[in-house]
Formats: sequence, structure tokens, C-alpha cells
Amino acid sequence: MSWVDIYYPLASWVEITPRNSWAETEWGSQTNWSRSSAETVLALRGQPHRWLANRRLAKYLSHAYDVYAKRPMGERSYLFLGDLKHQALHVSVAYGPAEGDRLGTLRRLVRAEDPELLRPPAVDTFHAGHLGEGLKALGHVELDDNDIVANLWYAFRDEHHSVDVVVFASTGDLVRLGQVMPDIDALVHGIKVRADDEDGWWAGVTDDIPVDAKSDAATDAGGN
Repeated sequence: MSWVDIYYPLASWVEITPRNSWAETEWGSQTNWSRSSAETVLALRGQPHRWLANRRLAKYLSHAYDVYAKRPMGERSYLFLGDLKHQALHVSVAYGPAEGDRLGTLRRLVRAEDPELLRPPAVDTFHAGHLGEGLKALGHVELDDNDIVANLWYAFRDEHHSVDVVVFASTGDLVRLGQVMPDIDALVHGIKVRADDEDGWWAGVTDDIPVDAKSDAATDAGGN
């Protein structure tokens, strides 16, 4: 069995944690999860524990949970908060058994030849920590209401564990996507695939974490 660990800064990112994982935590409910997550974000930013600020952020996170919590097996959701005056950006991380030719599969996973795109996407190689060399692509689609949406894709194959990993973000705020892309890059740098008998991030192997991913951070692990 392979697992995917994700190392991310708690001051900027919140994971949409599956409800079935709450049974063994102090959260117990969506309300407690949202309050605890809000308190963590504000505390790590050195902001005073104002009741109104915490309540506002907790309410926002609870609403976001309702939107993004339903996800298929092998996929996890994260919210990049950044400037709290702006809407959070949703980023998903999916993984599954490697299939087919490596380069052909990675190009398919980043929608390199998607006919729905307005124009061929910008596809570049991207080297990420333990995932090695993969692809990163930025494409644009036009919705029915004529709005333009930017889709950002990353795809990697971990040959040793035979696992494909895909990271995806989408937004109609094209300027903001460019502004937060370095933070998404850093999240990708913090992804590691491991087997049952291999050390994960939580084991304290911090020297092995790419510098771009280091910060006050959390570790998340999911099985495949």
C-alpha cells in the first residue's frame, strides 16, 4: 500500500478533513473543526484572538466545508487563505495507481490537449521535492456566461511506488492566481509518496523536506 503525505504551512492552508476522521479527534463536529481551524490560523499569524474575527473565519470555513467535503476516494481538498480579505482558493490533490506511458499520461492529466481550452495551455516541466520531475500546465476555459476561468494543473509519477499524483486549482480571478502560484508550488514541493514501511513527514524527517515547503506546517497522510 502507498501513502501520500502533504506538508503545508498551518498559517496559510486548511485541509478539508473527512468527517470519518473526526471520531478520534477532539473536533467531533463540523462546528468544532471550523472553530479550531480558525483559531490555529489566527494564532500562527500573531493576530489577537478577537471573538468576531474567529467567528467570521470559522463561519467561512464551515461554509467551504459544505462545498468541498464531498470528494472521491484518493482525493483531498485544501484551502489557501493568504489574505483573509480575499476568498480562499481551493486546491485538490488526487493520487492513484500509475497507468500507461509516463509522459503521455502526465500530458493527459494536465489537460495538455484539452479541446475545451481557449488555446493550447502553457505546459512546463516542474521538479518537486520527492515527486521528481513532472508537468505543470496553465489553461483557460470560457464558461457559459462568458466568464474566463484559469485552470492550473500539476502531474507527477512516482516510479518507485507506481503512483500518479495530480494537483489542481481553478479560479476566475486570473490576477490572484498568479499572485498565489508560488504558495501552490510550495504545497506541491511538500508532497511525498511512501510505502507502509517508509518514514513519513510526521516522523520528524524535516531535513528531507524541500526548503520551499518548510514553515510552521502540518503533515497530512492518506492511503491508496
